[in-house]
Amino acid sequence: MQRFTATIASIVMLLGVANYAAAKGGLPPVQPAGGCAKAINLTASPAGVLIAASGKARVRASLNAGFLTQDFVVEMAAVVPDGTTFMVFANGLPAGTITMVLGHGRLAVANAPPPNVLPAGTDPVCSIGPVVVTDGGGNTILSGTF
Repeated sequence: MQRFTATIASIVMLLGVANYAAAKGGLPPVQPAGGCAKAINLTASPAGVLIAASGKARVRASLNAGFLTQDFVVEMAAVVPDGTTFMVFANGLPAGTITMVLGHGRLAVANAPPPNVLPAGTDPVCSIGPVVVTDGGGNTILSGTF
C-alpha cells in the first residue's frame, strides 16, 4: 500500500511540475496528431505603419474521427474607416478578404463541416508559409511567415 501511495504521489508531483512549466512557457506546445498548431504576429510595412496596422495569423489542423479538420485565421487592427477591405494572400494566392469594422477585421476559413473547401494556397494549412495582407491598391500592409 505504501508503494502504491508513493507512486501516486510521484505521478501527481510530476504532473504538477509539467503544468507549472507549461504555464510558464517552459514546454513547447503539443502538436495535434496528424496536424499542426502555429501562430505568428504579422509585421507592418511602411504603408501599414501609416494606418497603425497590426495583426496575427494562426493555422490549426487535427484529425477528428478520420477527417483532417483545418482552419486558417488572420486578424488585424488598423485606423481606417468602417468598410475598408484588405486582401489576404497565403503562399502567394488569394485566401480571402478582411472588412474592417470599428478598426478591426478578421478572415477565418475552414474545411469543416464538410463539404467546405479551403481556398487555394491554404490547403493544407500546415504548409502555409508567407502570409501577406494588402490594401485595395495592392500595397503590402502586413506580412509574416510561418
